[in-house]
Amino acid sequence: MTIYLVRHGEAWHNVDSSVMKEAHDSQHNLTEIGQEQAKETAQFLKNKLNENTVFYSSPYKRALQTAQAIREALPHEVPLYENPLLREWELGNLYDVNDRPPEVKKEYKAAGRFYFRFRNGESLADVYLRGNVFANAVLQRILNQQRYEDIVIVSHAGFMHLFMTVLMQLPEQQVENFTLLESIENASVLQLHEKDDGTYGYQKIFVPSIK
Repeated sequence: MTIYLVRHGEAWHNVDSSVMKEAHDSQHNLTEIGQEQAKETAQFLKNKLNENTVFYSSPYKRALQTAQAIREALPHEVPLYENPLLREWELGNLYDVNDRPPEVKKEYKAAGRFYFRFRNGESLADVYLRGNVFANAVLQRILNQQRYEDIVIVSHAGFMHLFMTVLMQLPEQQVENFTLLESIENASVLQLHEKDDGTYGYQKIFVPSIK
């Protein structure tokens, strides 16, 4: 089985981060460019996937819109499942990037980036745990069943970084600054491969030309 990780196309907050304090992260739609990126990614994957494919997507609008655009290019019997474990790193209900009072900065410094939990949100450790749950409860079950040839997972850059560190079995000290993985562009595709030691590596195989 081949595993593909896909980031959603360009969304509202990728253009204007101030919308983070106006609309919950789950409600951010794709921009027009993001919609075109999703279509371009769909055409790329269309040549790699067949009816023996299963889709999993974050339920956030931008991810689901991207997943649906890709699935529409495939045979109609390909299933698409939403899974909240795949949602983006939660930074708070309505997150203001400029709202950093002294007490928050103090707590951040004390806890460190991996363990600091945003108010009404998550720490990186929380997202790591979600990635581990998805890997063991969902991904491993699909691999064991051998019902599909390919699995496509549509998610978000933050979650994808943490999910990959789960699969690569990296320690927390190497995770905090997202420096181990290259940047993950909107609507780009990562192809995973299992190594002899049971961990995974990856290769970026597609980046949309539309920016």
